[in-house]
Amino acid sequence: MQPSWLSLLPPIIVLISAFITKKLNPSLLIGLIAATFIASKYSLPDTLRLTADRLMTQITDVDYLYLYGFLLLIGVIILLLGSTGGASSFARTVEGKIKNRKGVESLSLCLSSLLFIDDYLSSLTVGYIVRPLSDKFKIPRVKLAYLIHSLSGPLVILAPISSWVAMIISQLNSSGIGLDTAEGSKIIADPFFVYLHSIPFIFYSFLTIMSIWFIVRKRISFGPMHEHEMIAEHKNNLFGGKEIINQRLATNNHKQGKLIDLILPLGILIGSIFLGIAYMGGYWLFGGSNTLLEAFKNNSDTFLVLFASAVITLVFSLIFSLVRKRISISEVPTIIKDGILLMYPAVLMVFLASALGTVLREDLFVGQYLANLLQGFLSTSMLPCVLFIVATIVATITGSSWGTIALLLPIAIQMILALMHAQTPLLPHDIGILYPALGAIFSGAVCGDHISPVSETTIMAATSSGSDPLDHSYTQFFYMIPVIISTAIAFAISGYMSSYSTTANVVTSLGVATIVCLGMIYILHIMQKAKNKKLA
Repeated sequence: MQPSWLSLLPPIIVLISAFITKKLNPSLLIGLIAATFIASKYSLPDTLRLTADRLMTQITDVDYLYLYGFLLLIGVIILLLGSTGGASSFARTVEGKIKNRKGVESLSLCLSSLLFIDDYLSSLTVGYIVRPLSDKFKIPRVKLAYLIHSLSGPLVILAPISSWVAMIISQLNSSGIGLDTAEGSKIIADPFFVYLHSIPFIFYSFLTIMSIWFIVRKRISFGPMHEHEMIAEHKNNLFGGKEIINQRLATNNHKQGKLIDLILPLGILIGSIFLGIAYMGGYWLFGGSNTLLEAFKNNSDTFLVLFASAVITLVFSLIFSLVRKRISISEVPTIIKDGILLMYPAVLMVFLASALGTVLREDLFVGQYLANLLQGFLSTSMLPCVLFIVATIVATITGSSWGTIALLLPIAIQMILALMHAQTPLLPHDIGILYPALGAIFSGAVCGDHISPVSETTIMAATSSGSDPLDHSYTQFFYMIPVIISTAIAFAISGYMSSYSTTANVVTSLGVATIVCLGMIYILHIMQKAKNKKLA
């Protein structure tokens, strides 16, 4: 069909449905059916055939199967780390070395940084490990949730070795970035290499990381979070004056796990992924002829490596835990079942969102329509800022960073090519706005997921820390306002500097945004102190 305003209806339907029901997967399915119904020109039989065809593509593609398998195995590994008692052993190891609140909060940030491999793993593990120490030093539960949440998604998306890499590469590939023009690639490049080049432009993550370290080390406090901190300090209530929340992660607290029960599985997982990518990419130490960077660039089996690494980690960890009697044989089926149940909503979301993204790109031409619609008053230089704002709104409403990336990437690529009046295929360096635009989508997706009260990471961070999800979302939002404003400023500058070198663009954009962000945070802190003095 020809691009028209009707192509905008499916994404709008998804957003409205998600906002009303607070459930993303049914909303994505409704949006997919609406999209295929419009693309089929309102023919019910053709709608069913097109829907089945797009869904079958996700099932028959071996890379997607590896991705789904990896995610499910990550869920099992997360549950296993808690069940062995290894997670709680960390707290006992460092307890005597922590002297104050700043130390506990810094420990939380350092631990999150070590668990960059997966945001679910980070959110669920760090809160459980640090919570006994944070309670000892009267750190409110919402503050702990904010600390672990801020270094989950924002940090993971910056790591070239993480559970996000497979998803991002698959979405870049399905959006028209690839090495094979025969498969419809519009931009000729390795998706993994494109992702690496977009990392410096994920401004939201850098600003979030800098701001939270600034807040912790300078003892910044303001807004609703300050109220919780005062209640915790003076009334010894860690829940903002509310009754104690009885939430717990599936762990075996009665088992005295050792630090090795936590470190060894994580080390195997991270090491297996790193070595696997190097091996499949032809690194010279493994008999190939490539340098390490070339091996990462040339690797075409990232999905297989991630899946194989998860299998190796899980098998070893299960055997290791059984031999050391950290778990029993009878517990294994429950751990596997609960781990799969933990991750299956995310797998289903990726499955449906990818199918919807394919229909929007290949059947409804949403990007082409938006480009034609905005071409008269939206300059290419403003595109990164606009994409960041749109992605933030979408992710906030849907509560899904992955769904937002899958939804917007196909649209954005088409818009860029149409606004440039480009003749495809092209190379990435022919499109100066490409990397800032990708960074804007990734930033907005992480930002919206971070602040959304209905996102899985929000719920996991709150559950792990033992706080109320709505309290966590509300209190941390005031800390994120300066970051969001500064990120929008960074992308506005970056868009206008897209013709400059990457170094000049990133240094200028991120430098200005950092000054604005930290300045706003410090001013809000000073205002809170002045308010306290006035009330005293």
